[in-house]
Amino acid sequence: MKKPTRAQPILDTREINTGVDEYTVLPEDIALDLDATARSAVNGRVFWKGDNLIHLGYHNIDCELLFSNLTFEAKESFKQHLLTFADTQRFSLTVVMYLISAFCAASKEHPPRIFDSTWVSQVLQNASMRSRTFQTRIFLDYWKDRYPKSVTDEALNLLAQAAPSPVTSNNVESDDPKKSWLTDEEYDDVLSATWQNYDLTGSTQPALIRLLALQYARRPSQISALKFGDLKSGEMKVLTQMHENEIHFPAVKEQGVETEFRGGKFEIHPIADHLWNMLIVQRKEVIAAFEKKLGLTISPATIDKLPIFITHKRIIDAAESLKHILGKDPAAHLDDELFHLRLLTIGRIIQLTYNSTIAYVHPHRVILPVRPVSRRTGKPLACNAIRLRHTRARKLARMGVPKAVLSYWLGHNHDEAIDSYYNDPAEEARKLDERMSSGLIPIAQAFHGRIIATDAEATYPNNPVKKLEFAKDGMLKNVGRCGLFSFCTTSSIPLPCYRCRSFEPLMDAPHEEVLAALRFRQAQENEMVKLGSARNLLIPIDLSDDIRAVERCIQLCKIKREQK
Repeated sequence: MKKPTRAQPILDTREINTGVDEYTVLPEDIALDLDATARSAVNGRVFWKGDNLIHLGYHNIDCELLFSNLTFEAKESFKQHLLTFADTQRFSLTVVMYLISAFCAASKEHPPRIFDSTWVSQVLQNASMRSRTFQTRIFLDYWKDRYPKSVTDEALNLLAQAAPSPVTSNNVESDDPKKSWLTDEEYDDVLSATWQNYDLTGSTQPALIRLLALQYARRPSQISALKFGDLKSGEMKVLTQMHENEIHFPAVKEQGVETEFRGGKFEIHPIADHLWNMLIVQRKEVIAAFEKKLGLTISPATIDKLPIFITHKRIIDAAESLKHILGKDPAAHLDDELFHLRLLTIGRIIQLTYNSTIAYVHPHRVILPVRPVSRRTGKPLACNAIRLRHTRARKLARMGVPKAVLSYWLGHNHDEAIDSYYNDPAEEARKLDERMSSGLIPIAQAFHGRIIATDAEATYPNNPVKKLEFAKDGMLKNVGRCGLFSFCTTSSIPLPCYRCRSFEPLMDAPHEEVLAALRFRQAQENEMVKLGSARNLLIPIDLSDDIRAVERCIQLCKIKREQK
């Protein structure tokens, strides 16, 4: 038997309801738990705490001054829609935080009442804001669509038309000793300081961070994101044709990834035994730290999830944030990014200005490395991750590594991104000098003295000691004078004098006889060995430099005679 159907309830939208029955639904009746899916501050990793924007485990930004002239409604709308904008993943969370930091920096002198063209023209004077005009326009356009009275069309147009920030010098190609790549001596000094500090303190973590930066030129964010699962050996290796173990660095700055933290590709590199052995020591210390601070027993399957670089404090803070802010069990989320050492800390360690050990058990372990003194500036060397990256890349480029290989090694997607490393005038000059040296040496060793017509033109005309004579056939023939103030120890006068810039040859002296004597002696040297020969097998003689110098002198004397 067919079951009778019940009439569908009717939504009564009349302003005045004359009668209500069980099949009538009023508008207020369907407004059920509208906030059920609203974003809750405690559920996200970016949230507001008052007027402070917090990126959990990373940054806190005080926006009180930015909001000081906004209405309560506009401020709350800004805060709400910033969070939803971050959820769109148009930009990474890091970029969003930098954007708001730029807003706050630019608003110190010009806090906005409304985001109009006047405000835009004022804040564009700020360098950090000028460099983020594109991100600013995208966010303000997003907010305007949802809160129209917040931003004017003129402001968006001005941002679209604003010229980009002035192009700064490229530090890859710069010759600034405080910013450019390190010289070989400076690089070796940093490496030496790292090992000396390790020998002194026995602290594995800071030494490993510095050595990885020196060896692989990775960014602090890549070093920070490393887990023990990124260390591959045996059957886990990808480059099976190589006998070395591997380290897989998570890529950063990769667009289109679903997850910002370790969401992109991995950059695979062989690793030397000395670094691998230090990483094994580090793994033991990290496991002990997690077990001690969280009261856990770390299973072999869990080890790969653990970060390579941590501190006791970071473990405690991450566990509290996971439990009380994100509502997660820390023991079940040991792979969370909150456990990883902060980028700022990694950067300071690379700069040789900080030693972050896992636990400050031994005070001597926090002793800082002795910063090397730059030979170029005479001051402590300015070392950072960017300079090490430029240095390592340029060093490989100078070794002749092809662009495709260096591009892969650096994690670039396009070879064009590394052109700057191959634009190396200093190295090109060195190679050019090397190729030309064989041709330049004769010129450098040729005659450079000043030809004189008479002894009266000499620097020391009345000093008999300065007279230079050539002996032939039992006679001394005057060939010139010495213009050197101090005593000269040159033997075999005057033959070596022709290559001295202090030699002042006489224009009409018998230089041809000197040349003939030199050629005769060289011919004897070049003859085959025979009895009575003047050739000395133990001390061979090469007079080619002297011959070239005398030939040059004869040519110049001829020119001077023709000018008389």
